[in-house]
Amino acid sequence: MHRIKCFLAILLFVVLLTACAGDKTEDAFSEKKQLNETIQIVAFGDNLLHMPVVNSGKQADGSYEYSHLFQKLQPMIKDADIAVIGQETVFGGADLGYSGYPMFNSPSDMGKSLMNEGFDVILHASNHVLDKMVHGVEKTLEFWDNYPDATILGINKSEEEKQRVVIKEVKGAKLALLNYTYGTNGIVLPNEKQYLVNYIDEEKIEKDVTYAEENADFTIAFMHWGTEYSQSPDDAQKRLSELMCRWGVDLIIGSHPHVIEPVEWYRYQNGNEMLVYYSLGNFVSRQLEARNLLGGIADVELKFNGERVYIHDYSFVPIVTHYDMAYKNFAVYRLSEYNDGLAGAHGVAQKDGPVSVKRWRDLVDDTFFGYDTVCVKY
Repeated sequence: MHRIKCFLAILLFVVLLTACAGDKTEDAFSEKKQLNETIQIVAFGDNLLHMPVVNSGKQADGSYEYSHLFQKLQPMIKDADIAVIGQETVFGGADLGYSGYPMFNSPSDMGKSLMNEGFDVILHASNHVLDKMVHGVEKTLEFWDNYPDATILGINKSEEEKQRVVIKEVKGAKLALLNYTYGTNGIVLPNEKQYLVNYIDEEKIEKDVTYAEENADFTIAFMHWGTEYSQSPDDAQKRLSELMCRWGVDLIIGSHPHVIEPVEWYRYQNGNEMLVYYSLGNFVSRQLEARNLLGGIADVELKFNGERVYIHDYSFVPIVTHYDMAYKNFAVYRLSEYNDGLAGAHGVAQKDGPVSVKRWRDLVDDTFFGYDTVCVKY
């Protein structure tokens, strides 16, 4: 009888323990299901540093500082969970001399400014990344060694690094980040340094995306592609977008054409969905046509529910690069905060006629005509 009582007591303890464990498992599952994290991503187009832009940051002691270019866009950059910018030009070192178009070399102090302003991800895969040959890329990578927390995409120190897919964890979500360029203006890498730059290669991209699908919750591809000065995506952009949607990319953010291009959803027959910002244009430049001074910011809100990451909201924020008649006093404004008083003093009028807020808004409207899938924040 005593043995029976002991057995019943043990059995009751096991049942209670199992019930408690079940409650904890259910609670944990419930917490996971109820997770509702917001991840804010802001991405900027090409930081294209013509010499007037470079000189706009020169200080009395010979150093350079560029907070004036970002001042009008804060705290948007610092408040984002991930802030991204396309660094079109390399930091090849002062010994090479700083230069603008057509073979750019920029002060590495710009990189310091990017860090001070709150950027997290720097894109270096561009057609100008080999302007100072292998030396320019290696000096750029050497500079970024000073900022181990920065995520540098598009250039690599080794073949092993080139084969690695960068996965950044934000609020528990794993985001795969990819960056490729269509080319490097005809400059080719030596055979022993082929790993330095990420080129658009369908086989390589598919391999990277497959890895990302297996190891991350969401995949973003930053593409340096398209036809210069075209406000519409070309056939190559559309074809590659279809392939990348099929493979599993969730978001594409593009640049290179020096003008803005529209935003579009892709939906593949396998059920995949993907949002594409074809081109954000330039973040800053000293180009000489109004359309080149109109850029955009991709403002994307992701949600992470504990099981998957998805796009909850997104918009396109037009921006304007301002400079005066002497090609000085550079600043970048949201178009919504620009005014005709500033436009009346814009130096672009010397080459491309007077500008106004309406002229730039009309350019945005013309670009997005027929595309009703994005909120444009004027």
